[in-house]
Amino acid sequence: MQQVHPSPTPVILIIGAADTGRAPIAVALLRRLAQERGHTWQIASAGVVGHDDDPLQPAARDALAVMGLSIDDHVARSLTDDLAHTAHLLIAVDSGIARVLRSRYPQATIYSLGELAGRSRDIPDPAGMQIGAWLHYSREMEQLLKAGFERMTTILSGNNVVEESPSLASPPPPPPPPPSERQEVCARATRLLDAIQAMPDVIDWPAARGRLQATLAELIPLATEPTDLTMLYVEALNRWLDRQTSTPLADRITRLRTAIERGQHPVGQSEVADLMRWPD
Repeated sequence: MQQVHPSPTPVILIIGAADTGRAPIAVALLRRLAQERGHTWQIASAGVVGHDDDPLQPAARDALAVMGLSIDDHVARSLTDDLAHTAHLLIAVDSGIARVLRSRYPQATIYSLGELAGRSRDIPDPAGMQIGAWLHYSREMEQLLKAGFERMTTILSGNNVVEESPSLASPPPPPPPPPSERQEVCARATRLLDAIQAMPDVIDWPAARGRLQATLAELIPLATEPTDLTMLYVEALNRWLDRQTSTPLADRITRLRTAIERGQHPVGQSEVADLMRWPD
């Protein structure tokens, strides 16, 4: 079926799986970007899996609130042929959904978020995760939308987007090495800090502190070198956390984040001594 665009205003549909998480978040983010840059695009979402009339996932709603956005009236809907054929641009939240769309609507203009931004990146679905993960992936989606905004504008203006010929394109850069176990532990701890800093009045500080301390303790068995004083480093961090009776202020969260990121690698006496000098 050929595309039909009855509306003179450009219509963008962001397509997710169930239309209860990533897709509506991307809609709210793109609406703000478009408004800031003076565009009056119609931006909405749908899903390839039928979860019709379901509301936004609570963690997704909370993440949007932290970012100063809301889409409280959102209800999920399935992508229909009529919706697809009246859209000027279909944006899939990941490459898997983009493949589904291209098989269904070969005449449509379809990009994944990563493709629009010129990056080989898919945003994972954080369904079932805590708000820290939703915030992290929402910020990633925002960066992809910003990076792909010029391409969107070109597409919606009716100009052809010239894609590089695969035979002439530069070879893609090698993928980055997978994160080490230490890096993964520290990443989880910093995501928890993001949530604490974003919602200090909502977070249960004693519970969040205990979870943060338990996460940091996972670094101890990962120290394999005799000169690696990670055990003492973590103990010093956790003793400092024990002395914090209320949610730390922003400057202390920043200092704590720096110290946690330092734990991605072996630590020595000077790092431990520095922690032990931290004021309460």
